[in-house]
Amino acid sequence: MLNRLKISKTEQILFKGAVTAAVLLAGIFALFYGIPCPFAKMGVPCFGCGMTHAFRAALSLDFSAAFRANGMFWSVPLLWAYWVADFRLFSKKAVNDGFFAAIVVGYVVDYCLRIIL
Repeated sequence: MLNRLKISKTEQILFKGAVTAAVLLAGIFALFYGIPCPFAKMGVPCFGCGMTHAFRAALSLDFSAAFRANGMFWSVPLLWAYWVADFRLFSKKAVNDGFFAAIVVGYVVDYCLRIIL
């Protein structure tokens, strides 16, 4: 995606490294200080609802609690790898598209199940 902007490979790596560091720092801050979700404060659940609780539980090796909090927490590292690889994690485009579609469907199913149950 950054290739379209005519950015050098070094600049792409630096940009993705900076974004990764910023997201990790924000995530670590949220894990330790329990920052409330703005959507949850409005009473509207989102696809990421429970993600902080899920990561906190997973870091404690309580995977059943992590899946109860948000069943798609495991996909975050995969989505990060997908982004770092310029959305070409696999050599075939159909496999990349199917991979991303499966994760999106997983989020939708998890979201619907959390609303219904």
